Amino acid sequence: MATVFEQLDREWSRISHSRPAARQLRAVCDAAGGARNLAEVERFVRAAGAVEADRVLLALVTAAVDGCNLAARVLLQLLLPGTRSLARRWWALGDTDERAAAAVMAVYHRIKHYPLAARPGRVAANILMDAAGELRRAVPRLILVATDVGADGGGRAAGAAAPAHAADELAEILRDAVAAGIVAADDADIIARSRIGGARVADLAAGRGLRPRTVWDRRQRAERALMHNRLSLTAS
Repeated sequence: MATVFEQLDREWSRISHSRPAARQLRAVCDAAGGARNLAEVERFVRAAGAVEADRVLLALVTAAVDGCNLAARVLLQLLLPGTRSLARRWWALGDTDERAAAAVMAVYHRIKHYPLAARPGRVAANILMDAAGELRRAVPRLILVATDVGADGGGRAAGAAAPAHAADELAEILRDAVAAGIVAADDADIIARSRIGGARVADLAAGRGLRPRTVWDRRQRAERALMHNRLSLTAS
């Protein structure tokens, strides 16, 4: 199955040379040195200096905020390198596919809700920064606390194991939660294998004869129970 990034690239190959799409974004093409199609817009932005590129990005985000989905889609494509970096960094959001989907959704959301009046420049940097904040808020608070995500500005490579100190702390939390009856042993195993070991939810689901969505939902419920328990202990 193609990843969300592969799907976006395939879609882009279809629309980037579309004449109707270029006509719809004529102002953007003009800002990109009179580009004849969206592929030329992309080439212009990749090769241009910061000021020239930002002029095109501002034209795109202005149209996107005004409701033009095509402009939002083009801007998303131009920001895919940064979006891929976000997906690699926020390992605690799940497996490779989950991280990719979450990163794309966060970037697209920030494009559509970009604060034009407050930040009319540095469009790419602002969108990616806001998306990173959105992803950080999406990370289960239990995992964020237990693994000290982002404390040194780093992140795990795709599929890599959690840092040793983080893995030990999270494993201890899970053992205590199972012993206390807060989460089921198999749900704790799902959390450990995905959050600590980097296993894909799809692989964990296949090994259990379940749908990936079922395993994802079970993990989410178990993490909410763990988080609620830790917050209760903190408040007591």
